[in-house]
Amino acid sequence: MKRINKNSLPYLLLSMLHVSLLLFTLIKKPERRTMTLLLSNISFAYIFEYFVFNVFRSYRYRPKILKTRQLDNAIGALLSQSVYVPVTATFLSIFRLGWGWKFFFIFYFHGIEYYFLKRKIYKLYWWKPFYTSLLLPIYFVCSDFWDSRLQLKKQWVMWLSTYLSVGVVTKTLAFILDIFKKQKIGLGRVHTWKEHFLISPLYMFIFSGAALLPAIKNTKSIKILTFIIMLTINYLLSLVKIINSKITFIQLILQSIFMIVLSPFLKSFIFKKQED
Repeated sequence: MKRINKNSLPYLLLSMLHVSLLLFTLIKKPERRTMTLLLSNISFAYIFEYFVFNVFRSYRYRPKILKTRQLDNAIGALLSQSVYVPVTATFLSIFRLGWGWKFFFIFYFHGIEYYFLKRKIYKLYWWKPFYTSLLLPIYFVCSDFWDSRLQLKKQWVMWLSTYLSVGVVTKTLAFILDIFKKQKIGLGRVHTWKEHFLISPLYMFIFSGAALLPAIKNTKSIKILTFIIMLTINYLLSLVKIINSKITFIQLILQSIFMIVLSPFLKSFIFKKQED
């Protein structure tokens, strides 16, 4: 990693501000619902990021935290979609803050986007700051809706939150490993980071669904069955060279085991909170 510089400093300061906001929220509202909503909000942001950022290449981040350009771009997106926006939405929903606060944060993010553009640490292709301001109210409303359904103990929301949480925890940890391991999944013999960030979220989407089986019925036989399903999918992906390295294959097997263990824990965490 590079030393802190004029590009990375605004990203890091903004991260510190929003982590402080998250800690304040967790201290004041130390309910399991808070963390469940946060993980769900991060998932919603990741889904948005996949299409707008990964597929349609709408903008580019330039934090200069990592040497590899694609990874540096991705870590800027990670900070935005897993820290800045989701933490703010969770804060607004948990404290049931109205549109006065919501519009404050909409203008806040609008201003940050212009500041980043002025500092040339963020580049737009076809995206515009207006789109951010237009979509943030929808995102905040979705967060409020999700929180209200969690409070009402709606089973479909609790199960979907479990599914989303498994994916977001695994994806975030996997990205941290991406920084160091340099292994990718993609197409053909040579895999690029562009291919990796297009395919890996789809991979996580499928495997998070398989990982729900131990959450539905937490038995040894179900866990073994789930592992066999995941192993088979990984083997088939290796046959078509989407996985083209033994090291990557082993890492993905270990990731599968992690998801099998994680899923029942998150299900218990999310459902137990409704009984508190």
